[in-house]
Amino acid sequence: MSLSQTEQQILASVPGLAIVSSTGTYAGAGLDLLTVENAGGQATIALQGAHVVSFTPRGGEDVMWISPNAQFAAGEAIRGGIPLCLPWFGPHPQDEDKPKHGFARNEIWTLVEASQPAADVTRVTLELRDNDATRALWPHAFVYRLAISVGKALHLDLAIEHKGNAPQLHSLALHTYFNVGKVTDAVITGLAGTTFIDTIPKDKPRHKQEGDVQLVGPTDRVYVDVPRTQHIKTPARSIKIDSADTHCAIVWNAWTNADKIADIGPGNYVGYLCVERGDAWEFSPTLQPGQVHHATMTLSVE
Repeated sequence: MSLSQTEQQILASVPGLAIVSSTGTYAGAGLDLLTVENAGGQATIALQGAHVVSFTPRGGEDVMWISPNAQFAAGEAIRGGIPLCLPWFGPHPQDEDKPKHGFARNEIWTLVEASQPAADVTRVTLELRDNDATRALWPHAFVYRLAISVGKALHLDLAIEHKGNAPQLHSLALHTYFNVGKVTDAVITGLAGTTFIDTIPKDKPRHKQEGDVQLVGPTDRVYVDVPRTQHIKTPARSIKIDSADTHCAIVWNAWTNADKIADIGPGNYVGYLCVERGDAWEFSPTLQPGQVHHATMTLSVE
């Protein structure tokens, strides 16, 4: 573990916080994981990527899906949980050789704040600032902060501060993998009547969503200008996704194509469903110097 003295003091100041190594639970060379536990629930967050790995409301089951083949290794994206796609979503708009979905999910973030406003709520804040490695991919100054509140619900507040001296386009997603048991049983409500971009065909056609969403094959859709709330309904539970200030919902499952994705593996696609809130395509924000853009999301089980 390579925590600074300040981070160690923050950890000691709030009950229910600890740092553990991923080698005890997950495959890979080992990453530092921040564990959070209180009367409302518990969560595990990798310092690499400020990546929520798990969230379990008290008395419930984990809301997040982590691939059994996920690798917890330095510089490698973790397959599952909530990766942060930032400062671009999907391929880089000008250079497809750069990492897909940006670099934020592969960088080590710093623990800068922690508090327990109630017995059943703990709030931690992680921060990433531009450095030599990020500037090699993205020659702009920035401060990213992710505030995570853990309790009966999980609340994320991602603040993107553009510190450069010229306007800059960003796109982003809270790339959430939900644990649905069996993807063919899961139904997504709250998207009927909206427009989606089907990103699988080369021409990226747009369609109107008729009724609720239930996957029957490989799916990669960007729903645009969506309502603030969706639900994922399975025979076991209903998960509420609430985001008042993002405009897109990305629905993804690789289906049997995942058999060729090493960190998912044959047959494992059945367990997850991605419904990712964010701002992409025509809703990608152009930030002015000094501007702060927020993307929030609250997950709860009903």
